[in-house]
Amino acid sequence: MAALKGPRARRLGLWFVGLLLAFGVLGYLAGPPLMKMVLVKQLSAELQRDVSIEKIDISPYALSARVAGVSVKDKAGKEVAGFDELFVNLSSFSLFQLGAVVDEIRLQGPRVAVARTREGQYDISDLLEKWLKPSEPSPTPRFSINNIQIIGGKAVFDDQPLGKVHTVSDINLALPFISSLPYQAERLVEPNFSAIFDGAPFALKGRSKEIFDGELESELNIDLDRLDLAGFQPYVPSSLPLHLKGGFLDTELRVVFKELSEKVFSLTVVGSAHVSDFDLAEAGGAPLLRWKRLDVEVGNADLINRRFAVQRVLLDGMDAFMAVSKAGEMNWLRVLAEIGAAAPAAEEQPAAAPAKPPEWTIDEIRLSNGRMHWQDESTLRPTVGDVLDLHVVVGKVDGKLVEPIEISEVSYRVDLGDRAKIGSMAVKGMWLDLPKHRVDIDEVSNQDMSILLVRNKEGKIEWVSSPVLKTVRKAGAELADERPWIANVGKVTVSEFALRFEDQSTRPAAVQVIDGFSLAGENLSTEPGKKGSISVKSRINQKGSLKVDGSVQLMPLVTALKVETQAIPVLPLQPYFTDFLNIELTRGQVSNSGEVNAELGKDGLTGSYKGSLTLGDLIAVDKVNNADFLKWKSLFLGGIDVRLQPMAVNVGEVALTDFYSRLILSKEGRLNLQDIVRTSPAATAKDAGASAPVVMPPATAKVAEAAPAAGQSAAVPIRIGKITLQGGTVNFSDFFVKPNYTVNVTKVAGRINGLSSTADTVADLELRGSYANSAPVQVVGKLNPLAAKSFLDIKAEVKGVDLVAFSPYSGKYAGYNIDKGKLSLDVAYKLENKQLTADNRLFIDQLTFGDKVESPDATQLPVNLAIALLKNNRGEIDLNLPISGSLDDPEFSIGGLVIKVIVNLFVKAVTSPFALLGSMFGGGEELSNIEFGPGRATFDDAAAKRLESLAKALNERDSLKLEITGHADSEADKEGIKRVAIERAVKAEKLKDQLKKGGEGASLDTIEVSAAEYPVYLQRAYKEAKFPKPRNLIGMQKDLPVEEMEKLMLTNFPASDDDVQQLALRRAENVQSWLIDEGKVPPERIFLVEPKTEAGEKGKGSRVDFSLR
Repeated sequence: MAALKGPRARRLGLWFVGLLLAFGVLGYLAGPPLMKMVLVKQLSAELQRDVSIEKIDISPYALSARVAGVSVKDKAGKEVAGFDELFVNLSSFSLFQLGAVVDEIRLQGPRVAVARTREGQYDISDLLEKWLKPSEPSPTPRFSINNIQIIGGKAVFDDQPLGKVHTVSDINLALPFISSLPYQAERLVEPNFSAIFDGAPFALKGRSKEIFDGELESELNIDLDRLDLAGFQPYVPSSLPLHLKGGFLDTELRVVFKELSEKVFSLTVVGSAHVSDFDLAEAGGAPLLRWKRLDVEVGNADLINRRFAVQRVLLDGMDAFMAVSKAGEMNWLRVLAEIGAAAPAAEEQPAAAPAKPPEWTIDEIRLSNGRMHWQDESTLRPTVGDVLDLHVVVGKVDGKLVEPIEISEVSYRVDLGDRAKIGSMAVKGMWLDLPKHRVDIDEVSNQDMSILLVRNKEGKIEWVSSPVLKTVRKAGAELADERPWIANVGKVTVSEFALRFEDQSTRPAAVQVIDGFSLAGENLSTEPGKKGSISVKSRINQKGSLKVDGSVQLMPLVTALKVETQAIPVLPLQPYFTDFLNIELTRGQVSNSGEVNAELGKDGLTGSYKGSLTLGDLIAVDKVNNADFLKWKSLFLGGIDVRLQPMAVNVGEVALTDFYSRLILSKEGRLNLQDIVRTSPAATAKDAGASAPVVMPPATAKVAEAAPAAGQSAAVPIRIGKITLQGGTVNFSDFFVKPNYTVNVTKVAGRINGLSSTADTVADLELRGSYANSAPVQVVGKLNPLAAKSFLDIKAEVKGVDLVAFSPYSGKYAGYNIDKGKLSLDVAYKLENKQLTADNRLFIDQLTFGDKVESPDATQLPVNLAIALLKNNRGEIDLNLPISGSLDDPEFSIGGLVIKVIVNLFVKAVTSPFALLGSMFGGGEELSNIEFGPGRATFDDAAAKRLESLAKALNERDSLKLEITGHADSEADKEGIKRVAIERAVKAEKLKDQLKKGGEGASLDTIEVSAAEYPVYLQRAYKEAKFPKPRNLIGMQKDLPVEEMEKLMLTNFPASDDDVQQLALRRAENVQSWLIDEGKVPPERIFLVEPKTEAGEKGKGSRVDFSLR
């Protein structure tokens, strides 16, 4: 204490006080001007710009300083940087720490303005190049800075090439402590930062602990309020085909940096980020993606160790735009391809070990109020529509994708205009197992769905189809996985589904409507062997109904369904056969009840239908004649059993009740059946040309015959147990004749039992009806039309058809009306081994023609004669018209044969009546004449037999009168008369001998001369003849040979023309006498006609001819 009070101590104290006073005087008075001058000079040189400082204040004792009004200006005088005030307060601890220790540093109103003049160039590029030059690293200096503050700062960035100015205002920064001194290592600092970026507030708050040495831990809160992302669009590379039109970013994030251990760090992010009013488009302006708000809640994102845990992702009000051009380019694929092309090519690097893949999890993904806009111009008919009210809730998802993903809800609406609409589609409780290729769904529901399908005039379906993309991207082989997916759906419900199908390829367009459709399904699965159930109900074409119930196995496909339909109208099917048939359906409906079983196996589809089918209340109109063509109350097929592989058809019963059919022969002579099937002009010409027979070479013909056999497949076995007909009517109207003819075949009923395609089986046939309400019709027999070899053995009869109604036909073709008459017909047809034999027995009773009718179509043949020939004495015409033929004959026709036989019969009656009579009474002999030997008037036994047949016919036909004309040959009969004279002379000589012996006289016609006797009696006759005879030298008659004697007698016997004329007359008289005496024909019906002599051919002139009157 004494030392401190000594003189030396006082001197030291004075010096210290003086120094302090000097330090203070220099600090307050000399320091500020000096420092201002130095700073202005050095800063101007360093910055190469004008620097001005308004004021500097120094408080030497407080170790603080203030610098105010600093401004840096460019050559144009524009301020590029500056601040209002800088306050720095040093700490006295700087002396002890051998480093700078600042208690406080505060910067108020800092300002900076930077301009980008062109690409890569700024107005401060000279400073940047200088400051960014690499330098030698230096050790971290010793310092401790406390209470760092920036208040009210502002930064302006003028992007001149893009014409954009960005402003960061209200910049406030607080860093309570930053230190590299050891003693500050445990002290916590809580920094904060706030600013307004282009009008969007941004704030950072946190805390730090020892940043540079030792263990590191730093925490920073990042709060961003509505940062306008569209402002960054100008800085998106022009090579990217994207345009960010809008979006605001909000964040509430906490970033934590830690040193976990030596050289092991973590940088984690926790909090949430939000992007609202997002709008992304293509570079050309076409929209791509929009949303109202995207929320991402980050649980823990470790950026260094690449581990990310996201609690939830919420996307609200998404609008996605998908479009496919006419060229097949999809907008999203095109944009991705352009982005890939714009990316710089990666430089080849040495192969490095593959980086560890990031680990990530998302606890929840939720999409609400979503919308997808779809426009496809690549298909036949462009598609425009929306998927609306899209809601998706996805559970936890991790980067490994090994655990099943829960998609608890998917719901949406679809509006594709008139093409398709879905009022509500929902999927609940979905589990997606990617490794196992499995999808399990608790429930799928669909409500108020409507679909319009259009088949255009070219026959192509126009609907929503997959886009015709220009390119198809294929995944790499390493991603290929051919394992089948398994899908299970616990419950499926569809309600109020409607389908409208418009087929514009028909005229008019065919429209089919399914509405009120509902489906309930349970336990539907693609898992092999697992069965589910379905139930379907629907209306069809407004009036019909459909009901389906049963089980379904999808893999492999196995179904067992009960199908029931009621009153499904067939009228909407009319347009499908309008172009082919001239009938129009005006009514009709189909119903069925049965079971459908189907199974898809290795050998294809197998299945069966068992049940019934009814086509009822059918009316079909003949459009050509504007009349009913076909109608019935019910066509029922019961006990149906149809099977596939092998195909087989079994029907227990077919019943047709209360049916009606009308056949019309038009004024032009065409039957309406001929015009039911429409034919094109080309087809008509073809048919006309087909009438000319085509002769094929033998080789070609054999090939043509063999071709069908080569292409034949096994016939489908068909069995129909019973066919019944009840209450039928067939109407026939003939408008070709005048007056018109109309008749009904009523009460048509019958049955066919045991119809089958099995070989050697036949069915029993029985049909009954009534012709014109009076004449019974019956058909009975056996047949087998379904077998490979058809068999037929039937008999049909109609009794007592009144012929008066047929007067229009007899008047037109025969020239007479019918006064009375009845027709009965018995036919028997048998077809076996393709050979047909038939008997047609025609019985007409009391046919009587009435008044003559003038008709240009009437035959000129003697009709009455024909009827007289055919009608017996009881007024009956009883004919049997057998026919036969082979089905192998291409021109074979049963109807044609019958008509041909009938026509031939009438033609034969009037042109060859005796041939007809011969066929009816003489076993087919020609009865128009009998022949005689030359010179003879008697006939032989063969002629007598003909006369017997003729007499029988005349006795059966009282109305016939016979004319007899004798004929003689002027040459042959003269010779014959002489020979007959020689014969009679020879017989006369024998008769003389008989009389000499006392015998009785006899007619020369009964005398017989033997061959041994003939020369003796000829010589005697020769001697008795009165003509000159050759003599010998002594005048005696010569003995001549038989031939010489016959020659001389023929030469000298007389035979004149009168003899020949008389011979012809005797012949006619002899025939007349026989018919009257032996044939018992009344003489008043037989007339002799003047005999005729003529030169015949080979003796044909020696005859008697008959004619009828």
